[in-house]
Amino acid sequence: MTRVKLAVIGVGALGQHHARILSGMSDVELVGVVDARESQGRMVAEKHGTRWFAAAADVQPLVDGVIVAVPTVLHGDVAKPFLESGQAVLIEKPLAHDLDTALRLHRLSQFRRALLQVGHVERFNPAFELLQQQVGRPLYIRCQRFSPYSFRSVDIGVVHDLMIHDIDLVLSLTGSEVVSVDSFGAVAIGPHEDMATARLRMSCGAVVDLTASRLNPTAERTVQVWSDRGFAGADLTTRQVTSWAPCAALAAAPTMVHDVIAATPNPLTLKDEVFTKWITREVQQAPADDALTAELRDFVGSIREGRRPRVSGADAVAAMEVADRVLSGLSCWSWQSGAVQPRAERVA
Repeated sequence: MTRVKLAVIGVGALGQHHARILSGMSDVELVGVVDARESQGRMVAEKHGTRWFAAAADVQPLVDGVIVAVPTVLHGDVAKPFLESGQAVLIEKPLAHDLDTALRLHRLSQFRRALLQVGHVERFNPAFELLQQQVGRPLYIRCQRFSPYSFRSVDIGVVHDLMIHDIDLVLSLTGSEVVSVDSFGAVAIGPHEDMATARLRMSCGAVVDLTASRLNPTAERTVQVWSDRGFAGADLTTRQVTSWAPCAALAAAPTMVHDVIAATPNPLTLKDEVFTKWITREVQQAPADDALTAELRDFVGSIREGRRPRVSGADAVAAMEVADRVLSGLSCWSWQSGAVQPRAERVA
């Protein structure tokens, strides 16, 4: 089997992991890594048995595709030459630092028939994959994503850094468009929003609450869905999925609980029966498969088979469009000014 020839452009905190995983794939040849920092680039290249290149143009003639893991503001400039030549590109999320650039990259990939995949890696999280199997028609979704301040991705705010993961998951779960958006945020370290919360109303009728913060002592990533089947919630960090639904008798006659209460001398004793007699509850542990490896496998498979990746350029643009709506209506509390201001008035 001919190996797919790939390179990683940008080998910082995340790019290093791409290089590590690709170097261990038997059907991939890691042609090289690209980084403007020679010491960093040579170190990663030596570690994974490949070459260091100072510029993306130097590696372009040698590869079938690239992984772009540079700062977000550089995504457009780095990816454009590869898409123009019809080469496959996997760009770390978000697709670009603004919607106009994201649209240009997507349209260019379509015009040149170039594969464009975007690194919304949570789609490959085994806990999310298991959650999808438990969900019917979504009625209400709540996503919370918290992380400590990492001093990375400071060129974008928390909406593009963290919340966009959950925007993509919500669009995938509902398969519908956003009808309205209400949002609020806070600037603590800045210059962009460090916390944001948004309520989305979907065309399918579902209501969605999203909260993201990069000022939390610990990392937390949860998705909870109330659907016509019941409840299902996933902890994307521990990969535990909990689901519950009313028992057959309760589902058939929801008012029967009043008769039970009336016939019980001490109704408080009934609370111990909620998740044994009235609600069926199941806790499952998702497999420990690595999501980033699965994402890269999808990229390689898409190149080899000429198929659409799980997260396409169109998917990423859709998430960017929603993120743009969240940001355009975002009022932010600034600790520095002590006032709430529309985002348009906050000039960094």
